[in-house]
Amino acid sequence: MANVEAVQKSSFTFDSWVVDARKSHILQSRCTQPLHCDSLNKEDVSISNTLCDFCQYEKELELPQLPEMTFASNCIRLEHDKGFGIEFNALDALKLVDSKNDVMKVAVAEAWQESRMDDSKIKDVVKPFDWTYSTHYKGTLFGNREVYKVTPTDEKINVEKLKVKSKILFYQDIILFEDELADNGTAQCSVKIRIMPDSFFILLRYFLRVDNLLVRIIDTRIYYEVGKNYLLREHMVKENKIKDLKVSLALLSNPQDLWDHLSTASSDYDKIEF
Repeated sequence: MANVEAVQKSSFTFDSWVVDARKSHILQSRCTQPLHCDSLNKEDVSISNTLCDFCQYEKELELPQLPEMTFASNCIRLEHDKGFGIEFNALDALKLVDSKNDVMKVAVAEAWQESRMDDSKIKDVVKPFDWTYSTHYKGTLFGNREVYKVTPTDEKINVEKLKVKSKILFYQDIILFEDELADNGTAQCSVKIRIMPDSFFILLRYFLRVDNLLVRIIDTRIYYEVGKNYLLREHMVKENKIKDLKVSLALLSNPQDLWDHLSTASSDYDKIEF
């Protein structure tokens, strides 16, 4: 019998970077080591990574409910040989979800609540929070803060260069979390990386579709070119009410093709120098 706890790992060395990718099952719905975690919580241990994944999420997030499919072990991590890097994981993405305010009070929210009334945490009352799990997560920078800095820039990623066909040395597509919004749409956060002979490109994408109401895409794009001492990072929010879009229903489920049809709500551009 296959081991459901198995984690699929892959690693690739490129230029001065080591890239690690990890895929596994969805987060369990309860603690997997109650005696261990209970003892740590009683001792008020601050190092939460000694807890099981479920308890770590319980401890670090204030959300009354997690997405239906939360991939706690899924991760893409890039580390530079200077001692810093960037990582993409579900926990840090969900930390940026508004846990205090329901910013989209519509009928779909009531359906969402009813679909989860068997959950003990929200049986009596559902605290207002962003049940679409919208997140402006850009990735988690880590390591020696003295060797890198983040500054605004006017330099943009050369999209035309990325369109040129090139050999793919390494590719990963990983889902961080996903929710079907009580069968009224979808909310998904995923990260892709592709490494070419002279560069790599990362797309961190949050995609939201609330049926008959709204579509939203929040993209973070990161680009590195061999020989450069910096990463370019672009963060852009696009959204429209569905009634204002003149596109086919099929396109509403395809964020890649839908992107060019949406209005830009905000954007910012960073350079991560090292």
